[in-house]
Amino acid sequence: MAHLAAPRADLELSMSDLTPNPYDSGVPSAPGVGYLPPQSAYVQPGADPYYDPLVAPQHGGVGGWFNRIGQLFRRSWRSTLVILAVTQLVPSVVLGIAGVVAVAYFGLSALQLNPATGEATLDAAGLIAILGAMLAVIILLYVVQLAGYAAATHSVVRQAAGETVTLGESFGYGFRRCWSMFAWYVPVALMVVAGALACVLPAFYVMAGTALVGPVLLFERRNPIGRSFQMLHRSGGRVLGRLALIVLISIAASTVVSGFESAIEAGFSAVNSEGFGPSVEGVAILSLGLVVSIVFGVVVQLPVTMFQFAGVLLAYTEQRGYEGATTPQLNAELR
Repeated sequence: MAHLAAPRADLELSMSDLTPNPYDSGVPSAPGVGYLPPQSAYVQPGADPYYDPLVAPQHGGVGGWFNRIGQLFRRSWRSTLVILAVTQLVPSVVLGIAGVVAVAYFGLSALQLNPATGEATLDAAGLIAILGAMLAVIILLYVVQLAGYAAATHSVVRQAAGETVTLGESFGYGFRRCWSMFAWYVPVALMVVAGALACVLPAFYVMAGTALVGPVLLFERRNPIGRSFQMLHRSGGRVLGRLALIVLISIAASTVVSGFESAIEAGFSAVNSEGFGPSVEGVAILSLGLVVSIVFGVVVQLPVTMFQFAGVLLAYTEQRGYEGATTPQLNAELR
Protein backbone atom coordinates (compact mmCIF):
# COMPACT_ATOMS: atom_id res chain seq x y z
CA MET A 1 0.00 0.00 0.00
CA ALA A 2 2.90 2.36 0.83
CA HIS A 3 4.36 1.55 -2.53
CA LEU A 4 1.05 2.54 -4.22
CA ALA A 5 0.69 5.89 -2.34
CA ALA A 6 3.95 7.35 -3.66
CA PRO A 7 2.83 7.84 -7.24
CA ARG A 8 -0.23 9.86 -6.02
CA ALA A 9 2.03 12.26 -4.14
CA ASP A 10 4.19 12.67 -7.21
CA LEU A 11 1.07 13.23 -9.31
CA GLU A 12 -0.31 15.90 -6.95
CA LEU A 13 3.02 17.66 -6.94
CA SER A 14 3.24 17.69 -10.71
CA MET A 15 -0.36 19.03 -11.08
CA SER A 16 0.28 21.89 -8.65
CA ASP A 17 3.37 22.81 -10.60
CA LEU A 18 1.33 22.99 -13.82
CA THR A 19 -1.44 25.19 -12.33
CA PRO A 20 -0.68 28.90 -13.18
CA ASN A 21 -0.75 31.50 -10.47
CA PRO A 22 -3.42 34.06 -11.43
CA TYR A 23 -1.58 36.77 -9.51
CA ASP A 24 1.71 36.19 -11.29
CA SER A 25 2.37 39.18 -13.62
CA GLY A 26 4.31 36.92 -15.93
CA VAL A 27 1.28 34.79 -16.76
CA PRO A 28 -0.55 36.11 -19.88
CA SER A 29 -4.20 37.03 -19.37
CA ALA A 30 -7.03 35.46 -21.34
CA PRO A 31 -8.16 37.38 -24.38
CA GLY A 32 -11.32 39.45 -23.88
CA VAL A 33 -12.74 38.85 -27.33
CA GLY A 34 -15.20 36.01 -27.30
CA TYR A 35 -15.45 35.91 -23.50
CA LEU A 36 -17.46 39.10 -22.89
CA PRO A 37 -21.29 39.17 -23.00
CA PRO A 38 -22.93 40.81 -26.02
CA GLN A 39 -23.50 44.55 -26.03
CA SER A 40 -27.25 44.05 -25.66
CA ALA A 41 -26.64 42.59 -22.19
CA TYR A 42 -25.63 46.05 -20.96
CA VAL A 43 -28.78 47.77 -22.30
CA GLN A 44 -31.37 48.80 -19.74
CA PRO A 45 -34.88 47.36 -20.12
CA GLY A 46 -36.83 49.27 -22.75
CA ALA A 47 -33.76 50.84 -24.33
CA ASP A 48 -32.68 50.40 -27.92
CA PRO A 49 -29.75 47.99 -28.38
CA TYR A 50 -29.23 49.26 -31.92
CA TYR A 51 -26.90 52.23 -31.84
CA ASP A 52 -26.85 53.51 -35.41
CA PRO A 53 -28.06 57.13 -35.16
CA LEU A 54 -29.60 57.32 -38.66
CA VAL A 55 -30.50 53.75 -39.62
CA ALA A 56 -33.41 52.25 -37.72
CA PRO A 57 -33.09 48.56 -36.76
CA GLN A 58 -34.49 46.06 -39.19
CA HIS A 59 -38.04 45.04 -38.35
CA GLY A 60 -38.06 47.78 -35.69
CA GLY A 61 -41.38 49.08 -36.95
CA VAL A 62 -42.64 52.63 -36.74
CA GLY A 63 -41.19 52.95 -33.25
CA GLY A 64 -37.62 52.66 -34.50
CA TRP A 65 -38.29 55.25 -37.20
CA PHE A 66 -39.86 57.71 -34.75
CA ASN A 67 -36.99 57.08 -32.34
CA ARG A 68 -34.45 58.11 -34.99
CA ILE A 69 -36.48 61.24 -35.74
CA GLY A 70 -36.35 62.18 -32.05
CA GLN A 71 -32.62 61.53 -31.91
CA LEU A 72 -32.08 63.67 -35.03
CA PHE A 73 -33.90 66.63 -33.48
CA ARG A 74 -32.11 66.30 -30.15
CA ARG A 75 -28.76 66.21 -31.94
CA SER A 76 -29.28 68.69 -34.80
CA TRP A 77 -32.36 70.81 -34.16
CA ARG A 78 -30.44 74.11 -34.02
CA SER A 79 -28.68 73.73 -37.35
CA THR A 80 -31.79 72.27 -39.01
CA LEU A 81 -33.92 75.14 -37.71
CA VAL A 82 -31.51 77.79 -38.98
CA ILE A 83 -31.03 76.19 -42.39
CA LEU A 84 -34.72 75.61 -43.04
CA ALA A 85 -35.67 79.03 -41.68
CA VAL A 86 -33.30 80.72 -44.12
CA THR A 87 -34.11 78.56 -47.14
CA GLN A 88 -37.74 77.57 -46.57
CA LEU A 89 -39.37 80.17 -44.31
CA VAL A 90 -37.89 83.30 -45.87
CA PRO A 91 -38.58 82.27 -49.51
CA SER A 92 -42.14 81.30 -48.61
CA VAL A 93 -42.77 84.65 -46.95
CA VAL A 94 -41.21 86.53 -49.86
CA LEU A 95 -43.23 84.54 -52.38
CA GLY A 96 -46.47 85.02 -50.46
CA ILE A 97 -46.00 88.77 -50.07
CA ALA A 98 -44.93 89.12 -53.70
CA GLY A 99 -48.07 87.31 -54.78
CA VAL A 100 -50.30 89.58 -52.70
CA VAL A 101 -48.61 92.70 -54.04
CA ALA A 102 -48.75 91.46 -57.61
CA VAL A 103 -52.44 90.61 -57.41
CA ALA A 104 -53.50 93.68 -55.45
CA TYR A 105 -51.58 96.36 -57.31
CA PHE A 106 -49.83 95.19 -60.47
CA GLY A 107 -52.83 93.07 -61.35
CA LEU A 108 -55.15 96.06 -61.03
CA SER A 109 -52.85 98.19 -63.12
CA ALA A 110 -52.99 95.55 -65.86
CA LEU A 111 -56.72 96.24 -66.09
CA GLN A 112 -57.32 99.56 -67.81
CA LEU A 113 -60.54 101.21 -66.65
CA ASN A 114 -62.49 103.24 -69.19
CA PRO A 115 -63.79 106.31 -67.31
CA ALA A 116 -66.66 106.82 -69.74
CA THR A 117 -68.16 103.34 -69.59
CA GLY A 118 -66.66 102.08 -66.34
CA GLU A 119 -65.59 98.89 -68.07
CA ALA A 120 -62.16 97.35 -67.64
CA THR A 121 -60.05 96.10 -70.51
CA LEU A 122 -57.23 93.65 -70.01
CA ASP A 123 -53.70 94.78 -70.78
CA ALA A 124 -52.35 91.48 -72.11
CA ALA A 125 -48.74 92.67 -72.37
CA GLY A 126 -48.73 93.89 -68.78
CA LEU A 127 -50.32 90.68 -67.50
CA ILE A 128 -47.77 88.53 -69.36
CA ALA A 129 -44.91 90.57 -67.90
CA ILE A 130 -46.30 90.14 -64.38
CA LEU A 131 -46.78 86.40 -64.81
CA GLY A 132 -43.28 86.02 -66.28
CA ALA A 133 -41.70 87.89 -63.38
CA MET A 134 -43.62 85.77 -60.86
CA LEU A 135 -42.55 82.55 -62.61
CA ALA A 136 -38.90 83.60 -62.49
CA VAL A 137 -39.19 84.41 -58.78
CA ILE A 138 -40.91 81.09 -58.07
CA ILE A 139 -38.16 79.11 -59.83
CA LEU A 140 -35.40 81.01 -58.03
CA LEU A 141 -36.97 80.54 -54.62
CA TYR A 142 -37.62 76.86 -55.33
CA VAL A 143 -33.93 76.38 -56.12
CA VAL A 144 -33.10 78.06 -52.80
CA GLN A 145 -35.44 75.64 -51.02
CA LEU A 146 -33.72 72.68 -52.68
CA ALA A 147 -30.38 74.07 -51.54
CA GLY A 148 -31.76 74.19 -48.01
CA TYR A 149 -32.87 70.58 -48.20
CA ALA A 150 -29.41 69.47 -49.32
CA ALA A 151 -27.72 71.67 -46.70
CA ALA A 152 -29.87 70.28 -43.89
CA THR A 153 -29.12 66.74 -45.05
CA HIS A 154 -25.40 67.48 -45.04
CA SER A 155 -25.57 68.96 -41.55
CA VAL A 156 -27.55 66.18 -39.84
CA VAL A 157 -25.58 63.36 -41.47
CA ARG A 158 -22.20 64.86 -40.56
CA GLN A 159 -23.32 65.42 -36.97
CA ALA A 160 -24.76 61.91 -36.74
CA ALA A 161 -21.36 60.57 -37.82
CA GLY A 162 -19.70 62.49 -34.99
CA GLU A 163 -18.09 65.13 -37.18
CA THR A 164 -18.01 68.86 -36.54
CA VAL A 165 -19.65 70.81 -39.34
CA THR A 166 -20.35 74.52 -39.75
CA LEU A 167 -23.39 76.14 -41.29
CA GLY A 168 -21.17 77.62 -43.98
CA GLU A 169 -19.98 74.17 -45.04
CA SER A 170 -23.53 72.85 -45.16
CA PHE A 171 -24.83 75.85 -47.11
CA GLY A 172 -21.92 75.50 -49.53
CA TYR A 173 -22.77 71.86 -50.10
CA GLY A 174 -26.44 72.70 -50.56
CA PHE A 175 -25.88 75.37 -53.18
CA ARG A 176 -23.47 73.10 -55.06
CA ARG A 177 -26.09 70.39 -55.34
CA CYS A 178 -29.30 72.43 -55.73
CA TRP A 179 -29.16 72.81 -59.52
CA SER A 180 -28.74 69.08 -60.13
CA MET A 181 -31.68 68.48 -57.81
CA PHE A 182 -33.72 71.05 -59.73
CA ALA A 183 -32.89 69.32 -63.01
CA TRP A 184 -34.27 66.03 -61.67
CA TYR A 185 -37.34 67.54 -60.02
CA VAL A 186 -38.51 69.06 -63.32
CA PRO A 187 -39.37 65.61 -64.79
CA VAL A 188 -40.80 64.61 -61.41
CA ALA A 189 -43.19 67.58 -61.57
CA LEU A 190 -44.16 66.71 -65.13
CA MET A 191 -44.86 63.11 -64.07
CA VAL A 192 -47.09 64.32 -61.24
CA VAL A 193 -48.99 66.64 -63.60
CA ALA A 194 -49.44 63.80 -66.09
CA GLY A 195 -50.69 61.58 -63.28
CA ALA A 196 -53.15 64.26 -62.15
CA LEU A 197 -54.51 64.51 -65.69
CA ALA A 198 -54.99 60.72 -65.72
CA CYS A 199 -57.85 60.70 -63.20
CA VAL A 200 -55.80 62.03 -60.23
CA LEU A 201 -55.11 58.63 -58.61
CA PRO A 202 -51.92 57.97 -60.62
CA ALA A 203 -50.59 61.30 -59.31
CA PHE A 204 -50.61 59.94 -55.75
CA TYR A 205 -48.69 56.88 -56.90
CA VAL A 206 -46.13 59.07 -58.68
CA MET A 207 -45.71 61.30 -55.62
CA ALA A 208 -45.14 58.25 -53.41
CA GLY A 209 -42.79 56.68 -55.95
CA THR A 210 -40.68 59.84 -56.27
CA ALA A 211 -40.68 60.83 -52.59
CA LEU A 212 -37.12 59.53 -52.11
CA VAL A 213 -35.64 61.17 -55.20
CA GLY A 214 -33.86 63.82 -53.11
CA PRO A 215 -32.03 61.45 -50.74
CA VAL A 216 -31.20 59.02 -53.56
CA LEU A 217 -29.68 61.84 -55.60
CA LEU A 218 -27.63 63.20 -52.70
CA PHE A 219 -26.29 59.85 -51.47
CA GLU A 220 -26.20 57.56 -54.50
CA ARG A 221 -26.07 59.99 -57.46
CA ARG A 222 -27.55 57.54 -59.91
CA ASN A 223 -30.97 57.15 -61.53
CA PRO A 224 -32.85 58.80 -58.63
CA ILE A 225 -36.34 58.39 -60.11
CA GLY A 226 -36.00 54.69 -60.94
CA ARG A 227 -34.19 53.98 -57.68
CA SER A 228 -36.89 55.78 -55.65
CA PHE A 229 -39.63 53.68 -57.26
CA GLN A 230 -37.52 50.55 -56.68
CA MET A 231 -37.15 51.29 -52.96
CA LEU A 232 -40.90 51.89 -52.67
CA HIS A 233 -41.71 48.56 -54.33
CA ARG A 234 -39.12 46.52 -52.42
CA SER A 235 -39.97 47.87 -48.98
CA GLY A 236 -43.11 45.78 -48.58
CA GLY A 237 -45.21 48.81 -47.62
CA ARG A 238 -42.65 50.15 -45.15
CA VAL A 239 -41.78 53.29 -47.11
CA LEU A 240 -45.41 53.86 -48.08
CA GLY A 241 -46.45 53.60 -44.43
CA ARG A 242 -43.86 56.16 -43.34
CA LEU A 243 -44.92 58.53 -46.12
CA ALA A 244 -48.58 58.12 -45.17
CA LEU A 245 -47.79 59.07 -41.56
CA ILE A 246 -45.90 62.15 -42.73
CA VAL A 247 -48.83 63.20 -44.92
CA LEU A 248 -51.44 62.64 -42.19
CA ILE A 249 -49.48 64.57 -39.57
CA SER A 250 -48.83 67.37 -42.07
CA ILE A 251 -52.51 67.57 -43.03
CA ALA A 252 -53.58 67.72 -39.39
CA ALA A 253 -51.10 70.51 -38.64
CA SER A 254 -52.03 72.41 -41.80
CA THR A 255 -55.72 72.22 -40.92
CA VAL A 256 -55.09 73.84 -37.55
CA VAL A 257 -52.87 76.52 -39.07
CA SER A 258 -55.42 77.23 -41.81
CA GLY A 259 -58.06 77.83 -39.16
CA PHE A 260 -55.94 80.52 -37.53
CA GLU A 261 -55.11 82.05 -40.92
CA SER A 262 -58.80 82.26 -41.80
CA ALA A 263 -59.54 83.92 -38.46
CA ILE A 264 -56.83 86.54 -39.10
CA GLU A 265 -58.13 87.28 -42.60
CA ALA A 266 -61.71 87.47 -41.35
CA GLY A 267 -60.68 90.01 -38.73
CA PHE A 268 -59.04 92.29 -41.29
CA SER A 269 -61.99 91.84 -43.63
CA ALA A 270 -64.39 92.96 -40.89
CA VAL A 271 -62.28 96.06 -40.24
CA ASN A 272 -62.30 96.85 -43.95
CA SER A 273 -66.07 96.42 -44.40
CA GLU A 274 -66.85 98.62 -41.40
CA GLY A 275 -64.45 101.49 -42.07
CA PHE A 276 -63.24 101.51 -45.66
CA GLY A 277 -65.23 99.41 -48.12
CA PRO A 278 -64.23 99.16 -51.79
CA SER A 279 -61.42 101.72 -51.87
CA VAL A 280 -57.68 101.93 -52.10
CA GLU A 281 -57.51 101.94 -48.30
CA GLY A 282 -59.74 98.88 -48.23
CA VAL A 283 -57.47 97.01 -50.64
CA ALA A 284 -54.50 97.96 -48.45
CA ILE A 285 -56.25 96.62 -45.33
CA LEU A 286 -57.13 93.36 -47.03
CA SER A 287 -53.60 93.02 -48.38
CA LEU A 288 -52.17 93.63 -44.92
CA GLY A 289 -54.43 90.90 -43.54
CA LEU A 290 -53.19 88.47 -46.17
CA VAL A 291 -49.55 89.33 -45.41
CA VAL A 292 -50.04 88.82 -41.66
CA SER A 293 -51.82 85.54 -42.34
CA ILE A 294 -49.06 84.33 -44.66
CA VAL A 295 -46.25 85.21 -42.25
CA PHE A 296 -48.08 83.57 -39.34
CA GLY A 297 -48.79 80.41 -41.32
CA VAL A 298 -45.24 80.03 -42.62
CA VAL A 299 -43.66 80.55 -39.19
CA VAL A 300 -45.98 78.06 -37.50
CA GLN A 301 -45.47 75.55 -40.32
CA LEU A 302 -41.69 75.56 -39.90
CA PRO A 303 -41.67 72.74 -37.29
CA VAL A 304 -43.89 70.72 -39.64
CA THR A 305 -41.38 71.32 -42.44
CA MET A 306 -38.61 70.09 -40.16
CA PHE A 307 -40.59 66.94 -39.38
CA GLN A 308 -41.27 66.31 -43.08
CA PHE A 309 -37.57 66.67 -43.86
CA ALA A 310 -36.50 64.31 -41.07
CA GLY A 311 -39.25 61.79 -41.82
CA VAL A 312 -38.42 61.43 -45.51
CA LEU A 313 -34.66 61.30 -44.89
CA LEU A 314 -34.97 58.61 -42.21
CA ALA A 315 -37.45 56.61 -44.28
CA TYR A 316 -34.70 56.46 -46.89
CA THR A 317 -31.93 55.57 -44.41
CA GLU A 318 -34.14 52.90 -42.83
CA GLN A 319 -34.62 51.26 -46.21
CA ARG A 320 -30.88 51.50 -46.88
CA GLY A 321 -30.34 49.69 -43.59
CA TYR A 322 -32.01 46.61 -45.09
CA GLU A 323 -29.29 46.75 -47.74
CA GLY A 324 -26.54 46.83 -45.12
CA ALA A 325 -25.87 50.58 -45.00
CA THR A 326 -24.76 52.30 -41.80
CA THR A 327 -24.30 55.92 -40.77
CA PRO A 328 -20.51 55.92 -41.51
CA GLN A 329 -21.22 54.57 -44.99
CA LEU A 330 -23.96 57.14 -45.62
CA ASN A 331 -21.67 59.90 -44.38
CA ALA A 332 -18.95 58.77 -46.80
CA GLU A 333 -21.43 58.74 -49.69
CA LEU A 334 -22.52 62.32 -49.02
CA ARG A 335 -19.86 64.29 -50.85
